[in-house]
Amino acid sequence: MLRRSRLLVPLLCAAALLAAGCDGNSSAADRTSASQAALTPLRLKPVSPVPRALAKLAPDGTLGMPRGWNIDSSGVVRSGRNLAFLAVPPTGSASDGQGSQTWVVDPATGTARRYRQVDSGWTANTVTLGSGWLLRVESLQLDGSDCGDADSQAADCYRWRLYGQPLTSSRPVLLAESAHAGRQSQVPHPLADGGSFVWEEAVTGARAGVFRWTPGGGKAVRVLTRTRFGQLDVDGGTLYLTEGKLSQDGGTSTRTTYRVGLRQRSAVAAKVATFTGAGGFAVRGGRIAYYPRSADENTRIKVLTIGARTAPVEVGKTINGFYTVDWITRNRLVTWSISGYALNDVRQPAKATVFAADAVGLGVPRGYDDTLYVVYDPYQFADSRGARPTVLAWRHSSS
Repeated sequence: MLRRSRLLVPLLCAAALLAAGCDGNSSAADRTSASQAALTPLRLKPVSPVPRALAKLAPDGTLGMPRGWNIDSSGVVRSGRNLAFLAVPPTGSASDGQGSQTWVVDPATGTARRYRQVDSGWTANTVTLGSGWLLRVESLQLDGSDCGDADSQAADCYRWRLYGQPLTSSRPVLLAESAHAGRQSQVPHPLADGGSFVWEEAVTGARAGVFRWTPGGGKAVRVLTRTRFGQLDVDGGTLYLTEGKLSQDGGTSTRTTYRVGLRQRSAVAAKVATFTGAGGFAVRGGRIAYYPRSADENTRIKVLTIGARTAPVEVGKTINGFYTVDWITRNRLVTWSISGYALNDVRQPAKATVFAADAVGLGVPRGYDDTLYVVYDPYQFADSRGARPTVLAWRHSSS
């Protein structure tokens, strides 16, 4: 989307185009101590009345976290009927100081299965669901000297580990880990791809490798090697890789999107689109939605149709302080910026519906199966947690 500034880290991830890591081994280790076992399930309850910040969304459903618990602002992921997210424990509780937990929730029943963080003192980064498995990434920030920079406790220098977690077991399995320290942008962000998972990580020679792992199929296999890191997207069974080159002023990136064929052991990357923008972008239904200027400028979202000879179409109203965008349906998308959330429709490109005019308290919006998922945390910047719960809300939309 992380126990730092709960808004800052998702914004950095949205603005950064790069992601990666290092060679790994699916059978390297499995962590099975009692401190890493799944906690007793609990049941989340619907929230009524709906918080004011979500009133215009008119959600179809809500779930409230237990008192003091917060959903990380990086948002949720979905697979089948399950949602997964990072849950931050209450300040001063027995769980405080042990890192975030990963919760897998059935929104129909509110039942939540909870998994403790594997590595004490590390930071939970990313969770991904698919094929009855939960993949989660944890990282450790190091002194700058570990990356060849000046000594600094705030250095952009990290090690990472990627774990697989069967939903029916409390035994996490180490799938991959960094061979050496690297930038935060090189911490993997795995995605579910049908019955498999894919991610990017660093390989020898300062290159990036795309890896694919299938549960029950042995170790992860490198299917593609590139000279630079990018962002992976899965769209309707098709894998896309987007690489970017920063402009001289660092405000935008020239981005090139490739369609990656995975029918054979060695993948082939075919160039399918080029666009320039900043912040996050999203691929769905053969379209790419992106912000064409620096994130701190004012302009409209553009939608590019892959393979079409027509120019990108501007959609929605002018946005100030852009963060990221995501598709809800084939035609509808949501933008997140300093000015809040706005819903847009490519069939009515001049219109936009703003359901939250302020970004404070809102996390990264996510669209799955024609449903928008929103996290609202009224205590996003507070050191202590109040009685009002962090709320997970969702609304289904027709295509």
